[in-house]
Amino acid sequence: GVIVSSVSKMNEYYLRNANDDHKQFTMCHELGHGYGLPHTDENPYNKNLNNCLDYTDDPDENLDPGEVNMIKLRNMYLTRRLRSRRVESDGTIVETTEILANENDEQ
Repeated sequence: GVIVSSVSKMNEYYLRNANDDHKQFTMCHELGHGYGLPHTDENPYNKNLNNCLDYTDDPDENLDPGEVNMIKLRNMYLTRRLRSRRVESDGTIVETTEILANENDEQ
């Protein structure tokens, strides 16, 4: 599927006593979901993964998407699917080939 729209809202009640790092972490986290990113980890008590899709008790160490999520986004949005088909004269499709190509790769 393709994401065509997403809305992220700050819960001002929940974040009323949060510092700026916690607010930035929360917005990065929710925007990441809006772009289609899953959690990188759901255990807030283990070692931080240094990305905002990681559940954490230390948001100041997880303020941006991190390289792992940037790679996921590149794969999701900068990869094209190239399809070719071989069709018989009667219209029967006899072969379909799908190639994944990064936008930056030479064709």
